[in-house]
Amino acid sequence: MTELKDLIQTATDMGSFSTLLKAAKLLGFTEKFRAGETYTIFAPLENVFDEIPDSVIDESFDDEEYLLDIINYHIVPGKYMVEELERIDSLKAFNGRVITITSDDGIHINNIKIVKPDIECSNGVIHAIDSILLP
Repeated sequence: MTELKDLIQTATDMGSFSTLLKAAKLLGFTEKFRAGETYTIFAPLENVFDEIPDSVIDESFDDEEYLLDIINYHIVPGKYMVEELERIDSLKAFNGRVITITSDDGIHINNIKIVKPDIECSNGVIHAIDSILLP
């Protein structure tokens, strides 16, 4: 069995989350998510950002408080695999807001579909989603 890598290394190796990783680095999250506690990250795939004008993304990165709120809405303490998500209807994100979970026609987080579930890491799990969660 292959040894699992941490959340940051797994996301980096996948090559599908560069904007999310850029935000994590800017906010100083890269060390936090390398070890320690376990987390579930609902990670927007990189192609999601293709539809957003660069100027909007740049503005978001310039406003660290706003960016922090958005990134923290994609992170939940603890490790929740899809099998567990099917049995619950909500989770509380790092920013204190509730994320709604539905399991009809696949698992959806606030009506956003999980398109690549259960990317297991040594300190949690990544679920790739096809849009950005906005608080």
